[in-house]
Amino acid sequence: MDLLTSEECLLIAHKTFPDKDKSNLILLNVQLQAGSKDLMGYMGEYYKLNLEIEDVVENEKHNLEYFIKCLPRNNQPQREECERKGVFRKESAIYSQLLPQIQKYATKKLFPKCYYSRNDILVLEDLTIKYRHLKPSDNYTKEHYKVVLEHLADMHASSIAWEEKDKININERYRDVLVELLLSTGNSWYMTGVKAIVFLASRHPQLQSKEAQYFINNKLYNLLTKAEELVKPSKTIRNVFCHRDTWDRNILYQFPSESSTQPSACCIVDFQLAKYCSPTLDVLFLLYIVASAKVREEIYDECLEHYYNSLKSHLIRLGFGEKLPITRENFLAECQRTRLAALIIWALTEPQTKMSAAVSNRLRSEEPEKFDFYLNTDRSELLIRVMKLQPGYEETIMLPIKELVDYLMANEKLYH
Repeated sequence: MDLLTSEECLLIAHKTFPDKDKSNLILLNVQLQAGSKDLMGYMGEYYKLNLEIEDVVENEKHNLEYFIKCLPRNNQPQREECERKGVFRKESAIYSQLLPQIQKYATKKLFPKCYYSRNDILVLEDLTIKYRHLKPSDNYTKEHYKVVLEHLADMHASSIAWEEKDKININERYRDVLVELLLSTGNSWYMTGVKAIVFLASRHPQLQSKEAQYFINNKLYNLLTKAEELVKPSKTIRNVFCHRDTWDRNILYQFPSESSTQPSACCIVDFQLAKYCSPTLDVLFLLYIVASAKVREEIYDECLEHYYNSLKSHLIRLGFGEKLPITRENFLAECQRTRLAALIIWALTEPQTKMSAAVSNRLRSEEPEKFDFYLNTDRSELLIRVMKLQPGYEETIMLPIKELVDYLMANEKLYH
């Protein structure tokens, strides 16, 4: 195995049993298996690691399971993109420096434990032992959203508590770590996505009026680049540590029993896009990326209320009862201000998250250079190819385009 040395594997085992004397542990066997193709990420490759160790003093053997996330090994363009953006450096620092401090003030398990990290690899607790993704046959219910919102509220409140107790500002102390990797005009993926939104909008059958086409061709591109301003630390609400990537595959649920359909808890993974910013971005990104437009409309107000009540409860628990750092009015007004960022992220990510794993994995493995071109230079050919390969894809990715353009045409003056 060339991912980790025997010495590193022993170090991982020792971190799993910190009370044991490291010199008493012997590594008996190492197994590394590629992760499910369904988990293939845009910013890494996944593996399962199994270590068999023995404590020679206590005469005990242990089988240990871990989840590995590493830089792409077989796809050079993808690897170069990850290295260029420094995603593993960022996530390693978040797991080692920020999350343990925030966890001190939380009531829920906020993240998988990190046992080892380098700038090209993370060895994490295997959450699938106790948690799981929703199955394709499972449907999200209001309870699923509420569990995630409670989790986010706990994390947000705990980050405020950490700042207050230690007299720090997370953004100032970790400015070099919490860089914007997604919605930045310096990110070719984002700017290519902006061009793709304009491309799709110009083709949308319900946006063919002279007024809509003029708006799309002359104003849309510049308005879409405003997302960069909306995800900077807010001047109108207390900023918090945000995950900023709460889509379906980054949320694992815990259930009371095998037959249960309603979750009792969740855990969130992938902190590459984490940022110090408005808490509304986590709330809105969840509702815009995971929920369908129809479901979102039905549950939107109730979910905002549920999140805020949960946040308020945690803030009171943490000693902020006298003067809440975030009021309900403040939170709801901020949701209005940052709604455009949620609409943009939905339109940007829908073409990738709704592309079937079979299609995206095939394109990435068979045409890595072209796939990199699609992601970071021009997506129009990719979108047309997938429309032909995947029934229903065009209708799905056009939904956020229509809602985004309609919103901007009606509210253009807000963003000048």
